[in-house]
Amino acid sequence: MSYAVEGFEYPNAAKILKERGIALRKGDGHILLSDCAATQDIVVNTNNLDNVDRGKYCFKVTGTGKTGELTLEIPKVISITAGNYLVQASLTTDGRTTEVGLSKYDTKVVGQGVNPTGSPAVLVKLRVKG
Repeated sequence: MSYAVEGFEYPNAAKILKERGIALRKGDGHILLSDCAATQDIVVNTNNLDNVDRGKYCFKVTGTGKTGELTLEIPKVISITAGNYLVQASLTTDGRTTEVGLSKYDTKVVGQGVNPTGSPAVLVKLRVKG
């Protein structure tokens, strides 16, 4: 007997990468890429203004909002803003990973937002904790 195994891959990830230039890898379905006009539970700003999103990506938190996780790859991140959620973000710069915690309604400046001549930061994971 064979069993279906849920890999938690992000739906339409290849299309999103092609059209929007960001890689959405895996998640539990509680953090979803969204239209910024509809929701801004989590907002990620980049200095990549050449794409369709003009460097701004918004995410909706679904379910109870108490937990959520998404692995992704958004390059050139300069700030992250949390809405009504506690957010933990993992970013890599020059091969090192750093963790950034955001309180509700908080914004953190990261990467070249802090040091314009420094190396760009890549957002690799978002987590929501109640």
